[in-house]
Amino acid sequence: MKKFIFLFLLVLTISACSNVEKAEYLSINKSELKSSYDSSDYDKLTDDLKKNTIFLAGEMHGIKENYTLRLNLLKFLRENADVKYYLAEMGYSSSFYINKYLTTGDEKYLFLVTNSIVGSYDYSIEDVEFWRSLYKYNKSLPKKERVKVIGLDLEHQYWIAIIHLHDILKNKDLGPEMKDNLDNLDRLSSYICPDINNTENILENTQRINISYLKKIAENINKDLNKRKLLYKKILNKDEFRDLELTLSNSSDTARIYSNSDNSRYFNCEREKSIYNNFLRVYGKLGGGKYFGQWGGFHILQKSRYDEDSFASYLNLKDSPVRKKVVSIKFVYDNNKHKSTNRKLLNAFKEYSSSKFTLYKLKNFNSIGDGPCPINDYDPSDITEYFQYGILIRDPKKVTAL
Repeated sequence: MKKFIFLFLLVLTISACSNVEKAEYLSINKSELKSSYDSSDYDKLTDDLKKNTIFLAGEMHGIKENYTLRLNLLKFLRENADVKYYLAEMGYSSSFYINKYLTTGDEKYLFLVTNSIVGSYDYSIEDVEFWRSLYKYNKSLPKKERVKVIGLDLEHQYWIAIIHLHDILKNKDLGPEMKDNLDNLDRLSSYICPDINNTENILENTQRINISYLKKIAENINKDLNKRKLLYKKILNKDEFRDLELTLSNSSDTARIYSNSDNSRYFNCEREKSIYNNFLRVYGKLGGGKYFGQWGGFHILQKSRYDEDSFASYLNLKDSPVRKKVVSIKFVYDNNKHKSTNRKLLNAFKEYSSSKFTLYKLKNFNSIGDGPCPINDYDPSDITEYFQYGILIRDPKKVTAL
């Protein structure tokens, strides 16, 4: 009996100590975030700013609050970590037109992209307002300090890549060797987008234009570019030549990967690899820099899951130029429909949160529960192998469709 009482008291004591440690750790390593931007809200990130290069936030798409956090995190990292590039979950050509909007303020470029994603989660009032807010924010900064958007994803809206290639090469004298190809590119671009000031029905124009058109165009231009690279470099300015190379490589990847889209495992694995390779191309051409991106939650996980690599896990490979310089921030949603992380982590976050948004620093994983905290109910790996920060979002709402 005495032995039983002793064991009972020992277990009770260990449990109490664990709870005390958890309470102390989460209370000290949290920050309640306001919806309006306040740089001091994000001070918990400060220790990781100087030594890291890539900052990634992971969301569940279609949530209104994602856009509030995206803008606030981008502002904080721009002002405190010298982040000048926003890595977007879109194709490189789409980001080209977003940058045209951010540079000129002309919304025809914004709506070329927006009207091409009708039916997606990003086709929302919140998405449009995010870009408008970024435009206003950029205007408040010196030109050299303004944020530039870089799309690393496949060209899912492949017709925008066709329009982009046309914009790069139109009125360029590439001789008789490319006349037929450029004429065809001109016809296709004009058919897809006869009036860039009115792109509301652009998806109707793309019904007869499938991805094979982009594949053929990219192949023809690539073939000629490889033969006459010096001529292209002479005719195009530095930015145009860079955009041409990046758009062609991404277009080729997109056509190849979509040709086997019925195989979801192949599609997902090759997509992540392509995103990483696109980053390497951009990183090399820009000569470094610091970056922030907000993507779907899987892309920002820093460890492979079920033998599937993510963008962030590629960033930590041995030959990556940013190995061990990546910070991942996972969004955790608290309502009945959006419990995308395991119950143990969600409940721990909820217990020590009293506001709409709460940021947690997760360096000491043993203190957020009784032993390691797995990322979900099926994977025993601790969450800190995947991400270093979490943001709890209470009562998330769906985006407002345009």
